[in-house]
Amino acid sequence: MEERDPEQDERLKSEIWKSLYEFFLDEHERHLESVADLGVSPGDLKALMRLVPGRREPMRALADTWRCDASTVTWIVDRLEKQGLVERQAHETDRRVKVVVLSRRGRQLRTQLFDRFYQPPAVLSELSHPDLKTLHRLSTQLRPEAT
Repeated sequence: MEERDPEQDERLKSEIWKSLYEFFLDEHERHLESVADLGVSPGDLKALMRLVPGRREPMRALADTWRCDASTVTWIVDRLEKQGLVERQAHETDRRVKVVVLSRRGRQLRTQLFDRFYQPPAVLSELSHPDLKTLHRLSTQLRPEAT
């Protein structure tokens, strides 16, 4: 049995993370380019991916989720509303609070976006079946719900 070298493990983890991170950044750039033809900006994309169909989100909660200030949320929601992708509505119990909900068009666009994003990158076709199985097993172990 091979003895573990903590320094070697740290270097290996660092190399793995760097490779994965660069891969994901490249894929993110590819996604941004692929959705530009749908008229979706990077800010719109982030908002649409995080809005849950059927859920009415208060503007303040969106600011917390999107990690930005209220004025930025207002600006993003204004843009999405002008495109017919979201609707502002009054809160059920507090009419001073505005909630945001995806419109039918917004739900359809969100589905299109997820369909595009879940298309495997072409580079995965270059891997052998055993490598794909190993990558699947390992990537499944990395997911938060797996721990």
